[in-house]
Amino acid sequence: MSTKLGIIGLLGVLCLLSTEAKAHYLLDDAIASYEDADFRSALRTFNLAARDADLSVEELLLLFEMRALVHHAMGNETAMLRDLERVGALRPRHELSGLAPPPVRKAFDDMLAANGGTLGVELLVEERSFDGKPFVVARVEQVPRGLVHRISLQCRVQPHGRLVARTAQGTSARLALSESGAHQGCDATAQTRRGTVLFSASIDGTLAPPSTLAPPPVAEQPAPAPLPSPVPAQSPSVFQMPEYKGPVDEPSAKKKKKWPWIVAAAAVVVAGGVTAGVLLSKSSKQSQPAAGGVTVSW
Repeated sequence: MSTKLGIIGLLGVLCLLSTEAKAHYLLDDAIASYEDADFRSALRTFNLAARDADLSVEELLLLFEMRALVHHAMGNETAMLRDLERVGALRPRHELSGLAPPPVRKAFDDMLAANGGTLGVELLVEERSFDGKPFVVARVEQVPRGLVHRISLQCRVQPHGRLVARTAQGTSARLALSESGAHQGCDATAQTRRGTVLFSASIDGTLAPPSTLAPPPVAEQPAPAPLPSPVPAQSPSVFQMPEYKGPVDEPSAKKKKKWPWIVAAAAVVVAGGVTAGVLLSKSSKQSQPAAGGVTVSW
């Protein structure tokens, strides 16, 4: 009875593991081959997934752990330890699944204990000098072989904080600077063959970004002359109508208007004056001497 329960429990763990691995079909195929004790086929499929499949970090942890079990079943302890190191590099606190037999579990615990509980994998970004020239260098240290495929490095450099990037296969990459400290910050990532980011790091720049750089000094300009204060327009409520101070007509009975006759008489007088002036001018012209005289005409 206990044997049947153990088999059922093992099958349940395998089903659960297979369900978690369904993110990529190659992992499912490799695990299925391992369940069938076809270790060579399982190893071949795991290697294919490690080389060509676009796997997440969680999927990589599953691949390395299960491939370590395959290596252990085939008696290859050295290869088993390499995969366990990759698991410890990605996640030192990782707990092996219930499928791991006691020898594999002990090997994993002993490896971590020998390194103080962690493998000490670290991606460093720093400025270094080569042949007297300054560079920003990104490198990953104490990483198991075959885990990191390339390093990508990008920095904001002068002029105007433009972005410059460098990518190199292996565990290090570097980027040249015009002079020491001539950057505004750098970022680096350690990636797999398919571009999955395993580790990342960054450093602050020694130069301020363009938005915080002090503006260039501006020559002082003489202060402009103060403008005259505007005179407010006089409000209608302040304006006063001029007061009339002449004689005031007394009210009287309504009389017949006389002003048209007065205007007509004045017009007659003016017309008579113009006629008399013309006659006098003619008489004056006839009475003036011909020589040395002055003629006046209107």
